[in-house]
This record gives sequence, structure tokens and C-alpha cells, in this order.
Amino acid sequence: MHEFDLVRPRSLEECMDALAEYGEHASLLAGGTDLGVLMEGGLKRPAIVIDLGLLEELRFLREEDGRRLIGATATHADVESGLAVLDCLSLAAGSVGSPQIRNMGTVGGNIANASPSGDTYPPLLALEAAVTLASSRGERTVALADFATGPGETVREPDEVITRVHFDAPPAGAYTDFIKVGLRNALAISVASAAIVAGGDGKVITDLRIGCGAVAPTAVRMRKVEDLVTGEEPSPALLEEAAKAAAASCSPISDIRGTAEYRRHVTGVIVRRLVARAFSRLAGYEGEE
Repeated sequence: MHEFDLVRPRSLEECMDALAEYGEHASLLAGGTDLGVLMEGGLKRPAIVIDLGLLEELRFLREEDGRRLIGATATHADVESGLAVLDCLSLAAGSVGSPQIRNMGTVGGNIANASPSGDTYPPLLALEAAVTLASSRGERTVALADFATGPGETVREPDEVITRVHFDAPPAGAYTDFIKVGLRNALAISVASAAIVAGGDGKVITDLRIGCGAVAPTAVRMRKVEDLVTGEEPSPALLEEAAKAAAASCSPISDIRGTAEYRRHVTGVIVRRLVARAFSRLAGYEGEE
């Protein structure tokens, strides 16, 4: 690994000052589970590393006026255990790496890394989350759907730091879930993943949001599936159409984990499964997934 200067701010204000001075030449270090690998492999060579490890003010889980807030340095283990009521997000956090990775890796880091296969992106998209960034110039909030612009690329400016991600708590009785497909049961990067947040009236799904990962340059909302299913009575034919719409909404690549064709197929399968489960929970559907 190359030589670099390490800066360890003790407050958010100190962090923003450091970013204002060094931002274009610096990388932010939260848990280090992504940055450390990139630096070890020579894919990133920052002159300065700004370590967020002392900023306890960014490590929190709380609810304010029906909106849930997660600090940027809250770990996946924090979210897995602290937000168990949110099945899709807690399940996604629990699927990240190993216990060691979950204890070190952070939600803010996962978002900032902007990997198409990032495990927290699909549930946070389904929850319609937003990201707040801070700098010495002020604070701004960006919808998560607009945050990542491509693999490893985001709208974050060099002098900004993510401070929190936040979203409205799902309404009482909502169904949320997450499915991840990998080449093994643990320590796997997603071949495809999907998360769902759904509400219903006992007959149909009245509100549906689905996020998918690892099947496009960024994680994506399955809006065609959402429009197709919302307000319709469940049936095998509808589920098949949902699967086809999900597969058609993908633009995946082929790599060592799977071909583009396989990713499209798997996405259709897991989206169909999530929609069928939502119908079962919210509308009494008894058909097969």
C-alpha cells in the first residue's frame, strides 16, 4: 500500500474544515471495508485519508416525527439489530459480508461506494430514502435515487461528507422484505437482489415500491412492475407479467458471478417471489410464488 497522510477529525466541523482544505486529494474512511481493499489493490491512491472513526455524532439510529434517521457511520450490525422492525433494511444489513465486516462496514460507506451490488441500496430505494451531505458551504439533501450516477460515481462533491440517510417509517401493516442471490450463502457479492415495501387494503396492493441491485449501472426502482401490480387483484398471470417486466427493466453485465441473461432471469424470479409474498400478506393470496 502506498504512503499517505492520515487526518483524524474529532468533530464534524473539523471534518468539514479538512475536506475544504484537502477534499480533491483526500478519501474518507469510515469502516474501511471498501476503501482498504481498493487502496491495497492500488485502485485508489489518495494522498490524504480522513478517518471518520472519532465522529460519534454520526453514529446513531433514531426516529423523529415518523421519519427514521441513520447516521453515516452506523454499522451494518447496528442496523441489523437496531432496526429489526424494518425487515427489508435489517435483512439487507444482515446479508453484508461476515460478522467482522458488518461490525466495521457502515451505511454511509456503502452508499458512498455506489456499487451497483451494494446491499443497502435496494431497501433504501424501496423506502424512498434521502441522503444528507454537509460541507463548510452548508448542508443539502439528495434523494437516494439521484445520488449514485454510475458504478463508484455519485453527486457528492469533494468537500462534502454524508451525515445521515433518512426515510419515512413504513405505515402500520406494511409488508417489507429483501432477497439476495449470491454464489454462496455467506460472504457473497450479489448476483441480484431485490427489496419491497408494500401496503394493501385486504384485496389489492395499494402502494408498492421495489428496489433492485446488481442488475444495472446503479441500483434501480422497478417502476414498471410497481405500476403493473398496484391496484390489481392477484393472479398467476399477473405475477408472470411482473416477472417479465422486472427482467425487461434490467441492464446487467456479464462477469465472473453471472451472465447478463442469468441476472435478468433471476431478477424476474425474485421480484415475482416478493410480489407474491406481498399479495399473500396483504390480500390473502394463496397461489404459488
